[in-house]
Amino acid sequence: MTNTWLGILWAGAGGFVGAALRYLACAWIATAAGSTGYAWATLAVNIVGSFCIGWLSPFWLSIHHPMRIFLIVGVLGGFTTFSSFSSDMLHLLQDGHGSWAFCYAAGSVLLGLTAAWSGFVLHSWILK
Repeated sequence: MTNTWLGILWAGAGGFVGAALRYLACAWIATAAGSTGYAWATLAVNIVGSFCIGWLSPFWLSIHHPMRIFLIVGVLGGFTTFSSFSSDMLHLLQDGHGSWAFCYAAGSVLLGLTAAWSGFVLHSWILK
């Protein structure tokens, strides 16, 4: 089996795990948060996923390393999702929650970038 096929298998296995974790996390958060909970659930998994990507990226600098493919491309790629973000934004706007949609978009971008940066900084700080 070639390295490409192994990479596809690693990414696919990780994607299954990440998508299942996202489903569980979103179901739990959406139930707890009420009518706009679906959007906040996506925000939460994207922030957590961004932090984890920032934390884990320095461990495997090669984009072809099997653990990077499994964890970052697969698990965290399946756990976080821009398509869910877009869908949630559309639903908030269609439901007349323009202010919430703005807060959700701004929070997703700013908190996601901050989380990724924080994970990277924490990684650097701990492993000095």
